Amino acid sequence: MAIDIPWEKKFELGRPRIDSEHQVFLDLIRHVSEASERQEPKDWCLRLLREVEKFVDFHFYSEENLMLKTGYPDYLDHQRKHVELMESLRERVEAYAQDRINLEAVVVFLFDWFVMHTSQTDKKLGKFLSNEHLLQ
Repeated sequence: MAIDIPWEKKFELGRPRIDSEHQVFLDLIRHVSEASERQEPKDWCLRLLREVEKFVDFHFYSEENLMLKTGYPDYLDHQRKHVELMESLRERVEAYAQDRINLEAVVVFLFDWFVMHTSQTDKKLGKFLSNEHLLQ
């Protein structure tokens, strides 16, 4: 069964660009989940996963640039979490490519990561950005 998490207010940071990137990320995860449910060919699923990797890398740069521009005090910790998440994603994609895990396991990882990271770690950034905006 495909996993489908609807967009919720708790995923928003209050920055339109970052929020729209989060929506794209969630949509990409849904595509992978649907491909898993339909048992699409493995080469196609790997392409989808590579698309997710590329988008996530781009998105993390966007967030990190915003953190640097605004002087976010937890930048290094947040960036470290981004690095760890990318490494975990790449490890899982490689494990899927080598038939060590199934696509559903990658999908579960992606959804869990998205929900936890956006609703907790990114929320701290959103709160800082809201307070920083009030000071200007």
